[in-house]
Amino acid sequence: MTTSHSPWAGWAIAAAVMTLVIAGCSSSIDTTGPTVLTTSTIDSRGGIPRGYPTETDVTSPLVISALGPNPIPVTGTDGMLHVAYEIEVLNFSPRPATITKIETLAGGPDGTVVSTLDQGQVSARSILVGNFSWTPFTEIPVGRTVLMVLDDEYESPDDVPSVVTHRLTATFGQATPEDAASAARYPDNVAQFGGTVMTSTDLPVVIGPPLAGDSWVVGDGCCGLSQHRAGMMAVGGRINGTERFAVDWLRINPDAVPLSRSRGDGSKNEDYFAYGAPLLAVADGTVVAVVSGEQDQVPQQVPKDMPFDQLGGNYVIIDIGNGNYAFYAHLKPMSATVNVGDLVTTGQVIGNLGNSGNTSEAHLHFHVSRAAVPLSGDNVPYEIDSFTFVGSADTGALVEGPNEGDRTDQLPLDGAVVNFPPVP
Repeated sequence: MTTSHSPWAGWAIAAAVMTLVIAGCSSSIDTTGPTVLTTSTIDSRGGIPRGYPTETDVTSPLVISALGPNPIPVTGTDGMLHVAYEIEVLNFSPRPATITKIETLAGGPDGTVVSTLDQGQVSARSILVGNFSWTPFTEIPVGRTVLMVLDDEYESPDDVPSVVTHRLTATFGQATPEDAASAARYPDNVAQFGGTVMTSTDLPVVIGPPLAGDSWVVGDGCCGLSQHRAGMMAVGGRINGTERFAVDWLRINPDAVPLSRSRGDGSKNEDYFAYGAPLLAVADGTVVAVVSGEQDQVPQQVPKDMPFDQLGGNYVIIDIGNGNYAFYAHLKPMSATVNVGDLVTTGQVIGNLGNSGNTSEAHLHFHVSRAAVPLSGDNVPYEIDSFTFVGSADTGALVEGPNEGDRTDQLPLDGAVVNFPPVP
C-alpha cells in the first residue's frame, strides 16, 4: 500500500517473509497386515518430475516450486493478456548460484518456449528471502531462497496454455573451504525444470472505476517487480503475493513539465491533486470492514515502526460477490460514509482519498482479494469496465498513446494515465 517504484517512487511495505523451517517427525507403522498398493496409486516415474531421467541419479541443486493460486489471465491496457504468478527457487547446493536464464514452456519440459528472461531480467524480477532492504543481488547464497515474480504475455485467449513449466539455466560459484568436499558432487552449471503452474479457467472480476474524473496515474501497477509485487509476505500460513494486482492511484497535472502531483512544495496533504477525491463503490455489495479514525501522515515523510494492522490506515472493504472483496486504503480521516453491514451500489461515494497509514503521499491503494482482510487473501486480477486511456506517465512529461481512447474491460498497467467518468 505504497506509492510507486516506477517513475512515481514511493515507499514499500516491508515484505515480512518468514524463515522456512523443516521439522522432522516420526511415525508408527502398523505391521499386523500387508500394505496393498493398487496400480492407480503408484507413480510410474517413482515421484521423479518430468524433465529428469529415471534411469540414473542426477543432482538437482535448485529446488523450484510454484507459489500462490492458479493465475487468472487479465487484459491490460497494452492489449495483451497477462498471466502473473510467482515461483520460488531454493539453492540446495553448497555453492552460490546465478540464474542466467528462465524459459517458460507450454505444457511441460518438451513444450514450446512462450517466454524467456535473460540474466538481467531475472535479476530485475527476483526477491531474496530475508533481504528486507530489497537491495539488488546477482547470486543466490547457499541455502537461500529467491522468489521470482513472473508475467507471461499472450495476444489472445487461444494462445494461453493450460499449464506451463519452467527451465532455469544456472551457474555455480566457488564453495567455501569447509564445503569444498561436498561441492565436488555438484555440477558447475545446470538446466533444471520446475515450477509447474496451472492456468485458471476463471475470468477476472469486472468492476466499475474506484475514482472519478481525469488525470489519474497508475503507480506500482501490474506486472513487473514493483513495490506491490515485492509485497510477498508470510501471512495466512503461506508466502502470499499480497498486492500482486494492487494499484496506487495518484493524480497529476498533465500539462506540467515535469509532471507534478501537487501544488507548491507538496508539504501539506491539501497540496496534492488526489487529496480528498471521492472514492466510489466498484460494484454492488456489502460493507464488511471500516476503519476511519487514523490520522493522515505528514507528506514526504516515511512512517516508521508502524504496526502491521495499521499499514492500510483508514480503509473500507466491500464484499462484491463471488468470493471477491474490494479493498480501499489510506482514506482521509473520518471520511468514510458507510458502516459495516451497509449495502452499497456501483458508483456510490464511500469516502474520500487521504494519506493515512503506510504512505508518504496522498493516493488510493486499491486491490481485489479473496478474503475480507487487507493482506491474507489471494490477490486476484480485475478489469475496469469503462475508462479513457490517455497515455503513460514519465518523470519528464505525459507520453500520449499508443492507441489512446475509450477502453472497456481492461486493467490499467503500471504508469498508465487514465480518465474516469464523472461522479454518477
